[in-house]
Amino acid sequence: MRPHALLLLPLALLSPVLATTPPTILDAISNISNNTLSLNSSITTFRSESGNPLQLLPIVIHSSSLLASIKSGTNTAKASANLTFDETVAVAGATQSLVSNVQSTLSNIIAAKPLFNRELVSPVIYLDLELDKQATDQFSEAVISKVPSALQGLAQQIVAPVDTAFDAALAAYKGQI
Repeated sequence: MRPHALLLLPLALLSPVLATTPPTILDAISNISNNTLSLNSSITTFRSESGNPLQLLPIVIHSSSLLASIKSGTNTAKASANLTFDETVAVAGATQSLVSNVQSTLSNIIAAKPLFNRELVSPVIYLDLELDKQATDQFSEAVISKVPSALQGLAQQIVAPVDTAFDAALAAYKGQI
């Protein structure tokens, strides 16, 4: 055996273990955050192009990906073991970043309402907001259930701004159906 091959042996032995590592709550939050940022980008592009109808397709694609990532994240959280204190701190930090991304995206959705109205897609936006809020509530509930009980109240406070932002977006589009 060659000497450099010995250096690769530990990696070869670990690769099956690394390949089967289940996703974590942090992975789920990261995936949701990335999809939220993609949706936000497609909405800002739509707005900057004064509601170019060709830019609706990326919004639909990113919105669908976001909903799928939230549902997948819920399954990951439900299957996850209870979080340790250190894991809870890491999840809290990632959640605060996600909350900021969600607030920005929902703010941009509200700002795009006149353009969505012009393209006659506001009813679809409203329905999508309802689905996303339901999925987000389920994800939050699943994650909070894994947080140590002494910190669950704080965890609820961290995600509370998401509910406020969703409520504002839903109110802006209410009556669109």
